[in-house]
Amino acid sequence: MGAYSEVLPAKTSRKQQALDYISEYILEHGRSPAMGEIALALGVSDTRAKALVKKLAFEKMIERAAGAQRAITVPGLLERQLLDRMRSMGVVVNDDFRRGDRVLPLPQGHLPLVAILEHVPDVDAGDLHATPTY
Repeated sequence: MGAYSEVLPAKTSRKQQALDYISEYILEHGRSPAMGEIALALGVSDTRAKALVKKLAFEKMIERAAGAQRAITVPGLLERQLLDRMRSMGVVVNDDFRRGDRVLPLPQGHLPLVAILEHVPDVDAGDLHATPTY
């Protein structure tokens, strides 16, 4: 009889939890959270929250302005949010064409053909006084 084992998702690290919380807070409130809010949301001490933020800044996952309160920014956060929202509405963004995991068809092959118009000289169009030039 075989043993049953369930594959559980890997636990999210505190660092990732902090980054996710900061990102969501910025998107919701338009400014970064205070250290106390980060600590409270993660269930850690203020010292641990400061260490997590410092580590995120060291790894360039966030940016902080020196000496300023609530001056945490997440590089590219708003751009990613906008692209995700556009994709959810069905818009194909330029980056989608360059993804290696899938190839998207370009629309040029499915465009309707344009009628080919021939040049009609003036004489053929009814101007009897013109001399045709060929």
